[in-house]
Amino acid sequence: MRKTLLVFLGFISMNMYSQQQKNNEHFTVRVKEKMGDLNRDGLQDKVILTMDTVDVQRPLKLQVFLLQPNRKLRLEFSSKEVFNPQYPDGKYGGDQIPDISIENGNLILTTEIKDAKKSHTFRYQNGKFELIKISEINWDGKDITTETKFDLVKGEKTETSKSLGSEKAKKKKPTKIAIKTLPTLQNFKNPENQFE
Repeated sequence: MRKTLLVFLGFISMNMYSQQQKNNEHFTVRVKEKMGDLNRDGLQDKVILTMDTVDVQRPLKLQVFLLQPNRKLRLEFSSKEVFNPQYPDGKYGGDQIPDISIENGNLILTTEIKDAKKSHTFRYQNGKFELIKISEINWDGKDITTETKFDLVKGEKTETSKSLGSEKAKKKKPTKIAIKTLPTLQNFKNPENQFE
């Protein structure tokens, strides 16, 4: 009887240890949370950005929940691949904590990576979050800032440059860009590598 009990306890301990090893994600720190109507049904959906503070790289996870008519939130999207970890290779990578917002029913993800600030705007349509706009502001390290805007629905790219302290902006004529299908949040990874 004693041997059976010891074998049983050993089995339970090994099973619990293996489950702990499988669940090595600890996205317990809520960094940002926003509410707004993403699918235009009049209900307040929720977007949450969490960080795994146990992992030395400090990865971030983006989750989008859509509120159902029964008042329960349904997970529509979840990914750890959207944003760079804060400490790649165990050292601070220079990226600021991303910002999330909901405006006019669109999800906006804003990042600051090195000397560039980027905003990616997604609309929820046909069960997907489609990338419809990109805005990027770059500083040349001296006195010129350049804002580049991509309107993926219209297929246009616009660039505006401005000297620091000046109200005058030099705007280039919009150029056409070819888009066959809109990129989606579902295949969106590390913002600096996205469509340019």
